[in-house]
Amino acid sequence: MNFKELDQMVGWEQEVDNIDWKSMLEDIDRALMDNLAAELGFRTYEQLEHASERIVQDYYIVYLSDGRYAWWNPLKYATEDPLYFADKEEIEQYITGLLRLDNEQRAQLRSGLARIPQMHRCIVCEYEFNPKDPERRKWDSSEERHEFCSAECAMEHVMTEMKEDFTG
Repeated sequence: MNFKELDQMVGWEQEVDNIDWKSMLEDIDRALMDNLAAELGFRTYEQLEHASERIVQDYYIVYLSDGRYAWWNPLKYATEDPLYFADKEEIEQYITGLLRLDNEQRAQLRSGLARIPQMHRCIVCEYEFNPKDPERRKWDSSEERHEFCSAECAMEHVMTEMKEDFTG
């Protein structure tokens, strides 16, 4: 081995030693959570989290705009995809079997599932959103804009319609 190769190895080792592994792992975790959100149709992980109900430990349910329920876990997402259920009865049966719920617990689950709000899909960006999110009242105080996820999407829709009116 010549000195140039040895010098390159030392330089490479120093670069590896200088990597901020904690920061890199946090970036990877963040990207993974954003990917989970995108897979479920949400713009960000925070929006997915706010739209979901925690059922047990780190398992959550979200009621999607197409009528399906999704069962997901942020800690197991790297190895376990979200599960989708066609309706409330199907997910209730799954959870009842998984957690071995008795009749009283099943009644509580049924009551909880009935309170989960159904998401809507924005007609502009096509992301899922919770139409009952209190943050929406800041720009939709009349609560009449259920087709838009944000003020930006509502404005983009209005601008597109105006352009179409002018250009014919």
